[in-house]
Amino acid sequence: MRGLHWFRNDLRLQDNRALDDLFQAVDEWCGLFVLEHRLVNKPSVSRKRLSFLFECLDDLATDITQVGNRLVIIEGPAETQIPQVMHEMSASVLSFNESTTPFAKSRDQSVICSVEKAGHRVLKRRDHVIFSATDIRSSKGSAYSVYTPYRNAWWKKYSQNDHGEFTASKRPRPIANFGTVSTPKLLTNLKKNLEKPTFKGGHRAAHNRLNQFLNKPVAHYHQNRDRPDLDGTSRLSMHLRFGTISVRECFKQAMEASHSDPSYKSGVHRWLDELVWREFYNAILEENPRVLHSNYRQEYDYLNWRNNPKDFSAWCAGRTGFPIVDAGIRQLLSTGWMHNRTRMIVASFLTKDLLIDWKLGERFFFEHLVDGDPASNNGGWQWAASTGTDAQPYFRIFNPWKQSERWDPEGDYIRRWVAELRDVPKLHLHSPTSVTQLASDYPTPIVDHASQRRAALIEYRKAREQNLEAQQGV
Repeated sequence: MRGLHWFRNDLRLQDNRALDDLFQAVDEWCGLFVLEHRLVNKPSVSRKRLSFLFECLDDLATDITQVGNRLVIIEGPAETQIPQVMHEMSASVLSFNESTTPFAKSRDQSVICSVEKAGHRVLKRRDHVIFSATDIRSSKGSAYSVYTPYRNAWWKKYSQNDHGEFTASKRPRPIANFGTVSTPKLLTNLKKNLEKPTFKGGHRAAHNRLNQFLNKPVAHYHQNRDRPDLDGTSRLSMHLRFGTISVRECFKQAMEASHSDPSYKSGVHRWLDELVWREFYNAILEENPRVLHSNYRQEYDYLNWRNNPKDFSAWCAGRTGFPIVDAGIRQLLSTGWMHNRTRMIVASFLTKDLLIDWKLGERFFFEHLVDGDPASNNGGWQWAASTGTDAQPYFRIFNPWKQSERWDPEGDYIRRWVAELRDVPKLHLHSPTSVTQLASDYPTPIVDHASQRRAALIEYRKAREQNLEAQQGV
């Protein structure tokens, strides 16, 4: 019996749930990746993310070649191309790991229908997260809408499950004599126009980064995680996004590090809590697919966003006159990645200081992030805009001056990414009264934070009042 594994956000051979299921079911196998025009061939897709993806695919292809097989890459759409390839290879089983987004679920269901209609079998598993939305429920059987109780329930369930060593099944033989498969023209054309990725992709790079992080930085993660001027985070988000390493492996190795050296305990558990946040946002999207296009907290549908085009353009270019905000945006534009603390600062600034709809910021991030993940990106933006699952009220508004003073005290992060400010003393970088002393080629602040904070509070209150009136039928 022959089978195909459809690689998606699981670009590795190791600890791959659906792939292991396939290995137990067939005698011969082959790896498949579907390059879909509708997902990759459009201007809004991050070029840096594509570069990283293709490097991950090259690494995966190398791993598969080393075991005597090959990775077949075809052009989509998957609904029509996968059944055709299965027919050409005389394959009777298809395996893949599930995705969370509404698009992926709809597409996957179409693929399943097409494959099963042809009389073939489909094996699917959850692999991108440890627990799905249906696994973590409240005592009433409903989904959680606030992180802390979700986190408590998540850890309780995790402690009750067996997380022993993953033992892969014996690898079947490669499918032989299925003809020649040419490299898709779309792949060739896209690679011609892409720059070298900022971050090394692939399974080996992911494990090297994890080992480097767990070797020492994780011991101080709980202290340094909010410091964008330090290399204190794992920077594994893009690897988790494309599945070059499993989240289970991250938990396993981190907990082993904590057990072997008690001084690592605080840092390890704080980092693992961040991975639980990732699970939480995936559960929110799985349970409420509407959040990709609308506010999770619907009372804020009445928010009067100002959406000033000039302000938005300044924000997108890193020219707001707020050094920490501009540093974050410029880091994103340059590398395709931004430190998480800075993500929160720039998101709060866009939504609260500029009163610009979070959806515009979310789209901008997704167009540039190497680790652009729909669930995490959406969850983070709605958290910052107070339209999401955050337990804190709408009046939590980051002061960018105080944020930079606290988290970039020496101004090293700002000076690294904002070239105009490299010679400016640190005290001036964190003080709105010193803006005229920064640099002749650096803009003055486009807004006054104090007055914009007051304006934001008014608008959020108005939205809540309008929602209440609508509910009461006033």
